[in-house]
This record gives sequence, structure tokens and C-alpha cells, in this order.
Amino acid sequence: MNSTSTEEEHCITLPPKINSQGLQVKGYWDHGVFQFAMPQLQLQMVLIFAVSQVFHFILKRVGLPPFATQILAGIVLGTMGIGKNKDIKKLLFPNFGIDDSQAQEILDAVELFGYTMFLFLSGVKTDMGMLWKVGKKSWAIGVANALVPVMVGGAALFALADFHRLDAQEIVLLTAIQSMTVFPVISCLLNDLKIQNSELGRLALSSSLVSNLIALVLLFLTMLMRMKKEDAFKNVAMAAGFLLVIIFVVRPAMLWMIRQTPEGRPVRDSHLRAVLAMLFLSSLASRYFGQSVLFGAICLGLVVPDGPPLGSAIVNKLDCFFVGLLLPIYVTVTAAKVDLMALKGSFKEMKLELILLFLVFVSKFAACLVPPLICEMPVKDSLALALILCCKGVVELGIYRYVHEMEVLDEGRMGLAMMAVLALASLMPILVKLLFNNSRKYAGYQKRNVVHLKPDSELPVLACIHRADQINPVLDLVDAFYPTPEGPVGVYALHLIKLVGRAMPVFITHQLQKTVADGTSHSDQVILAFAHYARSNPGAVRASIFTAVSPPKLMYEDICQTALDNLAVLILLPFHKRWSSIDGSVVSEDSHIRSLNCSVLQWAPCSVGILIDRGGRPNAAAGTASDEPFRVGVFFLGGNDDREALAIARRMARDPELCLSVVHLGVDDEEGCVVSWDKMIDGEALKVFKEGFLGKNVEYWKETVEDGPTTARLVRSMVHQFDLMIVGRRHELECPQTAGLSAWTELPELGILGDLLASNDLDTSSSVL
Repeated sequence: MNSTSTEEEHCITLPPKINSQGLQVKGYWDHGVFQFAMPQLQLQMVLIFAVSQVFHFILKRVGLPPFATQILAGIVLGTMGIGKNKDIKKLLFPNFGIDDSQAQEILDAVELFGYTMFLFLSGVKTDMGMLWKVGKKSWAIGVANALVPVMVGGAALFALADFHRLDAQEIVLLTAIQSMTVFPVISCLLNDLKIQNSELGRLALSSSLVSNLIALVLLFLTMLMRMKKEDAFKNVAMAAGFLLVIIFVVRPAMLWMIRQTPEGRPVRDSHLRAVLAMLFLSSLASRYFGQSVLFGAICLGLVVPDGPPLGSAIVNKLDCFFVGLLLPIYVTVTAAKVDLMALKGSFKEMKLELILLFLVFVSKFAACLVPPLICEMPVKDSLALALILCCKGVVELGIYRYVHEMEVLDEGRMGLAMMAVLALASLMPILVKLLFNNSRKYAGYQKRNVVHLKPDSELPVLACIHRADQINPVLDLVDAFYPTPEGPVGVYALHLIKLVGRAMPVFITHQLQKTVADGTSHSDQVILAFAHYARSNPGAVRASIFTAVSPPKLMYEDICQTALDNLAVLILLPFHKRWSSIDGSVVSEDSHIRSLNCSVLQWAPCSVGILIDRGGRPNAAAGTASDEPFRVGVFFLGGNDDREALAIARRMARDPELCLSVVHLGVDDEEGCVVSWDKMIDGEALKVFKEGFLGKNVEYWKETVEDGPTTARLVRSMVHQFDLMIVGRRHELECPQTAGLSAWTELPELGILGDLLASNDLDTSSSVL
């Protein structure tokens, strides 16, 4: 057979046309509007972003994640869609040299830089120290997930494949990549599903971390086995030297940056620029050592201390642009470059590849399903976990693209690999949503409350803390419950920390017997305060402290689960506004806390109290000497919530140094907002207050009101008489006493009276529960 060779000449313009001087320049339109690289790049980015967002807006309704819609957008822009037209392809994605344009190469550099930054940020969010804290179940699932598909795929290759084929290496590579489970992909999937801090999400994250580590070790060993001894020794020596420099030089430098940052202050911009310079140098060094530029980015990201202040600062600065904008462009361009027509032409010849992909998927699914079933995990949760760990994402697609550009994977198998990734990335989230509903654990659960608690039994309270200034108000309220050995209070303090710069949510149970660390823990102040309070009230107060690091939108899961596990009857939440103790003005508002409070009210398995602290006088029993007693007022309208407020007040009334006033806001006629049965129950709840059974420090009187404005004037005139006011939320209940007030309610989560007492124009320093 005679072989012929052809030569092609490609012409480019030097210096390259980068930036246009404007439409008014003569000759701008002569050779096409987009003859300059910058306008061409801007057109490509805008078009890719617009098409992918349109696909996501339409397909998110059926449960497809953004990654899957980005691949579909790339297919439409590629050879299966508008890329078929040569004129459109020349306009949007011109070839280097042929079309006298460098726009495609510039786009490739930009989106590859975005993918590199994504891997770096994924490393920053990963805490490798969690490997030592992973449980046996996670290790069992992770090891099985990593090894079983490799063994099944290897056995199938030996049984079915002919290793003398020229394309044997491609088949082996396709099988090996499909056997992997990548931690950043699982983290992104759980984030999209909003279940990353659920029990299932934590198990999936820890298992994928173990599996990813084993896969990297196997990949490194496989690469060494394929090299000559001299090359292998050289490669290992250079990689080891590179890692030693990063671990023993770069990481100490980052720890020094953290020590130079005052507590509560942001990291200096110069330190962030230094980290970026290290990133570029590490990528360049890894390329010099014969590795991919991605290797250096990943390694550097793993040694960055996760969380605040450095890790969170890096993620906050870079995540939005690189992961939010450039990474979707990388996915879409990768899909657009794949020639699916080549897959269509060679699909009949890929029976072996299809069989191998199916066997790898089935073995991977079974390996992830059996261990949780052995551990007596519910069947639906086990199926959901197996589906999550079988999912594929941007990292696998990036690996396929890398080996394809290295001409190790041909066009047809690249198309098959991309379609396999698309199928798994599309179906797995939909199936997981059908199988796993995290809110079902509250279904059929009878809410616990203070009303049904025995008078002398322990009062279990879950107190949520966001900031250090919220500790003392919570302790003052707990002290108002009058804890004694005969009527103890169990306080479960939950310190809530926003998850930033980390991929894995963390839930920590602190041991009060252990000494507190040297100020490095973010929960030290919470631990010290509640531990001291428990020691000051032996036998009367039992304190347990927890720390939950999770996304703000999912913090309610940690709160509700902690309350459920510890059988709490009352959850105390801080109000989202903060008042100054000097002039009573609003210092700050946090919309995240308000949103969290609303979510807790919706899903809580017990009663919920929102504590509005205006910086007034603390309880005298909390350590502040005062001649006047602590005054508590309860405004009673009727209903379940108001009876719960009475039950809390009754608990407080046991303190002889506390003055309790119950103000019954009623009407003259017999018609009210509640049915007669509720009125009878209200009467029984008020009976002990009316007849003075609780002591001389308790007083009761009834105020007759006609409508909402009368109630508002009466309540506002009495707020100065109390240090603490307790009101029921009375959600969606209407009655004559509050008629006309609901239209003016700004904070419906507090109820009508709660919203009135939390108003900014209310001149008082009294707190409200």
C-alpha cells in the first residue's frame, strides 16, 4: 500500500489582533465584525452562558442538574447542532490558522484556567484530616466502591478483550476512569440536592473521600508500572520532592499568614496574592516535572488550611467567577468539541465497551449497596447512597478530555464516554430525589412541648448560638427557668458556624471534661460559658455542647436533628436583629438568621422560641445584683401557642425572686377566635393563675379589648413594666382582639403580638420570647 503525505500551510496575522479600537475605526467591518480576539471571546462566552442558562431554566423542572444541562448546551452548539453549519462554526468557533483567528485557542486557555481553579478550590475545601475521623462504615463503603469495580472490570477485560488489539489501551483506560468516584463531584451533587449535611450526605462525602484516595494511589502505581525503571525512579523522586516542598515549605508559610491575621479580621490581600502566585508556580513546576498542570493545582489546594480565615477567604474571592462562570464554559466547550457523528458511525463496533461500562456500573452500584444494608441502613437510603456514589461529573469529563487531547482516546470512544457521563449525571440526581426525602423522618412524629411535660421533670432545651454576644441572653433565660435539683434543666447548646471554604459539613460533640484548647476552636467561648454555668449549678443544670459547621440554608437540619436526638421540648433561637444596649437602636440585621428561623419553625419536632434580646437588665440570678425582682409578663389570647407560653411561665413562677404577671386579653361577648373546646382548655390552663395556687409572686388580671388597635395600645403601654415578655405565635389564627393588625405585620414568623413587640419604634429595653 502506498502512503501519501500532504502539507498544509496556515497563515496568521502578527501581531495578533486582540482588542478592537471601536466601531468608528475605518475598515472595522471590512473583514468581519469579529476579526479581533477580544470581541470574539466575548461573543463565545455570552452565547455559551445564554444557551446553558436557557437549557437549565427549562430542564431543572425535571430535576436535571446544571452540569447535565451544560453538556446538552455544548451538544447543541457542537457538531450535532448549529455547529454543523460551516459559516456559523467559522463565526463562533474559528480554527486556528485556517480562519486567521486565535479566538478558539484563547477560549481554550480561559476555560482550562477555570477548570484548573476549580480543582484548586476543590482541594482548598477538602480536609484530608477527616480521613482519620471517618467511621468504619465509611471505610467499608469507600474501599468496596474503589476496589470492586476495578476487579470486576479487570476480570471482564481479561475474559472478553484481546490485548493484542491496537485499541486495547483505550478500552482499559475507558474502564478505569469509569470505575472512579471523585470527591469534588459527589460534593457538588450533594450541594445541588441540598442534602450534604444530612446523615446520608455525610456518609456519602466521607465514603467518596476514602474511595478517591484509593483511586489516586492505584492510578499512581499503574503509571509507575508502565514506565521503565529509570523513568519511574525519576518520576517518583521529582513528585516526592515537589510534595515535600509543598508540605514543609508552602503549608508553614500559609500557617504563618493565618497567625498574622487578627481574630475576626479578613486576610490581607497581599497574602491572597501570594497564594495565587504559589498556585501558578506549582502548576508550572508540576509541568516541568512531567506532570499535568492540574497536578500542582490540586496538591497546593490540599495543603491550604480549610475554613476561616485563609481557606474561606480564597473561596469567597475566587469561587463565584471561576466556578460560577468559567467552569460551565469549560463543560460546554468540551461537549461542543466532541464529534458525536463519529460515535454514531462506530456505535455498532463498540459492543465490548458497552458491556464493560455496564459491568462496571452494576458492580459499583452493588459494592456501594451491600455494606450499608449489612449495617442495617434503610433500603431506600442504601439505594440512594449507591446512586450518589455512582454519579459522574466534571472531573471525569475533564479526564476524558485530557486523554482525548493526548490522542490516547479516539473520537468515537470520547463520544461514548461523554454520553455515559451525561446519562449518569442526569439520572442519578432524579432517582435520589425519588428515593430520599430528608423531611420524612419528622413525619408522624408527635411534637414535644412544655405543656405535656411533668412539673418536676427535667426541662430539655436546645439553645442555638451564632455569635458570642448571644450567649449571655440565653443563659439569662435558662436561669429564669429556675433550675433546681428537684426541677433540673438540660441545656443543649448548639454553636452554628457557616460552612465556608470547606466541602464537608462538620458536627462535633464537645466533652466538657476535657480542657479547652488554646483559643483555636471557634466554640471555645460557648464551651467555657455553658460549662461554667453547669458547674455553678451542680445537680440543677446539665450542659451538653455541640458545634455544627454547615451551609446557612441547611442549618435547620442540624437544629431539628439535634432536638430530635436529645428529646428537646423547646428550641431557643436568636432573633435576626441586634439592638444596641446604649441607645436601643438596631445595630445589625442578618437575613440568613431570619430565613433559618423560618425553616426551623416549619420543620421543628418540638416547640420553638425566638428570643428577642434588646440588651435590657439580665436576670438577677444570673450574677447581676439588683434590689428589684426580675419581672416577667405573659400576654394571653388563647390557643395552643399561648398555652405553651403559660407552661413556660409556670415553670419560671417557682422562683420566689421572680414576679410573674399574666395578662388575659379577652372580649365581652362569647364569640372568639377559637372553638368552645379550646376555650375550655384555656380556662383550665388559666385556673392555677386565677386562683393564686402558684404563690404571691404571681398575679393575674383580665383586660377587655374590642379590636386590634385597642390591643396594640394596651400592650405598648405595658411593655415598660416587664424585663421579659412571653407571647404565643398563634400562627394563622384570627380573633377580635387582633383584628386589623395582621395587615401591618412585618415579621409573620413572630405572630401578631410578637411582631408588635419586636418593632423598631417600640421604646423599651425589655426582651421578648
